[in-house]
Amino acid sequence: MTLFTTFYWTINFQIIFKYYHRPENLNIKDAHMLFLTTLLISIIITIAIMPYSRELAVKLQAMDKPNHRKVHEQVMPRCGGMAMTVGAFVPIMLWAPQTPFVRGLLIGALIIVFFGVADDVKNLRPNLKLLGQAMAALVITLVGGIKISDLGGFLAPGTILPDWVAIPLTIFVIVGVTNATNLSDGLDGLAGGMALLIFLCIGYLGVLEKDWVTVVIAIAVGGSVLGFLRFNSYPAQLFMGDAGSQFLGFVAVVLLVKLSQLSAAISVFLPLIILGIPILDTLTVMIKRLAAGRSPFSADRNHFHHQLMAIGFYHTEAVLIIYFTQSLLVLFAVGYHGTNDWIVLLAYLLFACTVLGVFHIFHKSGHHINHDGFLNATKAWFDPFKDRGQIIKFSFGIVKLGVPLLLLFNAMFPTPRDTYFSILSGSFLILLLLAWLLDKKILNRVSKIALYLFTPFLIFNCDQSLYSSIGVIFITIYNFLYLLLLVSVFLTMKLTRRSNGFKSSTLDFLVIFVIILISNLPDVALKGYLLGLVAVKTVILYYSFEVLVGESRRKSINLSISAIVLILSVKGMISIF
Repeated sequence: MTLFTTFYWTINFQIIFKYYHRPENLNIKDAHMLFLTTLLISIIITIAIMPYSRELAVKLQAMDKPNHRKVHEQVMPRCGGMAMTVGAFVPIMLWAPQTPFVRGLLIGALIIVFFGVADDVKNLRPNLKLLGQAMAALVITLVGGIKISDLGGFLAPGTILPDWVAIPLTIFVIVGVTNATNLSDGLDGLAGGMALLIFLCIGYLGVLEKDWVTVVIAIAVGGSVLGFLRFNSYPAQLFMGDAGSQFLGFVAVVLLVKLSQLSAAISVFLPLIILGIPILDTLTVMIKRLAAGRSPFSADRNHFHHQLMAIGFYHTEAVLIIYFTQSLLVLFAVGYHGTNDWIVLLAYLLFACTVLGVFHIFHKSGHHINHDGFLNATKAWFDPFKDRGQIIKFSFGIVKLGVPLLLLFNAMFPTPRDTYFSILSGSFLILLLLAWLLDKKILNRVSKIALYLFTPFLIFNCDQSLYSSIGVIFITIYNFLYLLLLVSVFLTMKLTRRSNGFKSSTLDFLVIFVIILISNLPDVALKGYLLGLVAVKTVILYYSFEVLVGESRRKSINLSISAIVLILSVKGMISIF
């Protein structure tokens, strides 16, 4: 491991040094290495310090107690925000050039987190929370130079707002979005999942503009969210608290204002699309509260997620519906980021009217989603097959045989010459051999990590070779095998009697959304690579790995799969020669 670490960080520090001093000269290959490092570091740090953050939350009594308005039924620590902040700050402070913008962002975020933690512990009054948010917004405006001075199509071409208008407007927008994100955090994994999709979109827009500082910050924060969701997906073990939700909202709106104001290729109203759900949700509930003669900051159950559950959707279903809606907004944003400002604004108004109209129809009709009939019918259909146990033997047999065969088939194709891949393969080769000799438990862990790293590369390489040299019939059969594997995985998950087998969660669906989104992002350089199909096949194999381990009595990676990983490592090692 020491040899791999030395190689890895030697390469990385060369890239980071070049990026730190001249980020505009960063080539795309080095950028991938920098982005991957940023993502991994932020995820690892967030996960590593989460237990300590939980202990600190208990000592500070930063606990979320259930009540009539909240969905959860147990006291939960509100500690995720502290861990996410540290996980995001470390790679940003290490690798982002310390420009006035970065310094202003970090100082503003620290102010947000300080007031957020105080709110998690003491439940601050709304005016104190607004004061902290306004202070953070003022810092990023004055120190970071972020101002909304261009309103696009709203004003005559070339019109720039004076500072006495631009600065208050910027503070108002930043405070408003920070609050909107905070108020939308009501279900397990909801705010974190939406934030992950938002930062994915921000990172992509940053790549288009070659704004590497924005990309690094978006990846660092997105990685910290991924690490947090490991503990917050339904059923949640902890919450992000006001510190976390306000931190995410603040960073997101600052990056979006930066991109939309400094780039002529991005509509000034695009942030309205990307942040559309929390903004619309907050405006709706506040208007309802004011109409009822109450404070706009008073608590109730009128948020979108509450309304979805009132209609009859389960907790996880409400979260998935909002994930899906946010994914559609992200796809629209990346596809039409340079569209006329009025078209973007009209698109958002159409979205808002559609959402509010659907809720109005449900409430007026009194219609309620009836799960019982569908679930009882499904259960009645599956129970006889579960009791007999024949189908699961057949379906799991396909998974057990199909996974190593597909991996072996993919591994047969020649690998391209790549230094980074060769170093990674050589490192895993050494680790696998040592684990094989010393400890089979370590072998299982190393094999699993290697599988997850190598699988996308293998499928991509195999598909490129097949589509360029083999007939349509053979390709159709090859793709059908993945479909057969997917059906077998589904049947195994539904028919298993194991209580501790693999169970899907909202985080799994979120990962699927993210993979599909990434694979369908418009990028001229990636056309013809069939990334959508590669992404689907990768997800199928990932779930097959989990089902295979969950249904195995010894909970270990199949020996044949370990052998395939060994073959891959050897191939990657020798590909450089």
